[in-house]
Amino acid sequence: MIPLELSVEKINQVYLKIKPYINKTPLLKVSQITNSHFSTNLFLKYEFFQKSGSFKARGAINNVLSQEKEKINKGITAVSAGNHAIAASFVANLFNLKNKIFLYESANDYRVQTCKNYGANIIFTNPKQAFIDANNAQKEGYYFIHPFDGPYTLQGSATLGLEISDYFKINNLNLDYLVISVGGGGLISGVSSYIKQIFPNTKVIGVEPEGAQGLSQSFKKNKPLQNLNVNSIADSLSAPLHMKYSFDIAKKVVDEIVTVTDDQMREFMIFAHKNFKLMLEPACVAGLAAIKYKLENKLKNMNTLLILCGSSIDSKSWNSLINYNG
Repeated sequence: MIPLELSVEKINQVYLKIKPYINKTPLLKVSQITNSHFSTNLFLKYEFFQKSGSFKARGAINNVLSQEKEKINKGITAVSAGNHAIAASFVANLFNLKNKIFLYESANDYRVQTCKNYGANIIFTNPKQAFIDANNAQKEGYYFIHPFDGPYTLQGSATLGLEISDYFKINNLNLDYLVISVGGGGLISGVSSYIKQIFPNTKVIGVEPEGAQGLSQSFKKNKPLQNLNVNSIADSLSAPLHMKYSFDIAKKVVDEIVTVTDDQMREFMIFAHKNFKLMLEPACVAGLAAIKYKLENKLKNMNTLLILCGSSIDSKSWNSLINYNG
């Protein structure tokens, strides 16, 4: 059963609250040629056009707007490999909040500079140390905006499910399959918790990199795993741990998880550039690779929605990734 704080009624209220601060991102049906390539009726939700460049802005904004002023008057803190750091920096700038943004040392220069452009107070760290750093900041009075866990973060993600559901209802279409990239699990849990209440027959398929299978491994162990070893070009999907709240929701709403290789993601970074004229990061195209290589026969003649979840990448980093010759 979906918790009350993620009910349709509650998410409708959350959406009205955050709507002035977010973009309602485009949802488009692809061309017949592209449908033929993927053997499904493919719809794309262009969430990388969201404020700050990813869906993370929804949860970050909702976290801030859901707190009493006294709770955030000392500032906010966040942990991230990139996209969530950018979203938290954006929100701190938007609401004029002090901040401590713990950014992984592996973050590329573009993401670091984007955070700095929002005036972020960046402290470099690593995946093993990051949540300890954030906990110490909380002790100093900073409010922690979790990248993929907790009701306020998942409510933000769920508003994306609201926009998707509205599109399919307005156009009198069935939503047969929903394909979502998986890192920490906050996106797939939040979006799907809303979708399943509107379209209970929709099948939700998560996509993980082969080198970062944290959620599927957690499912097998029936508990959210800590201290995961991850190794993938999709750093946005390489969460070093999973959390109970989002894990418990994911267990209820995710029907299947498939994996894709780094090379398959590289292939569809190039595909998206050639066919959609989009320069997308690996996490954003993981679903395209999954549809082509893991789900093709299953999705034939079905309506399939893929969330292009975010893309904070510059041309130098993009070219470096696709030209890898390992």
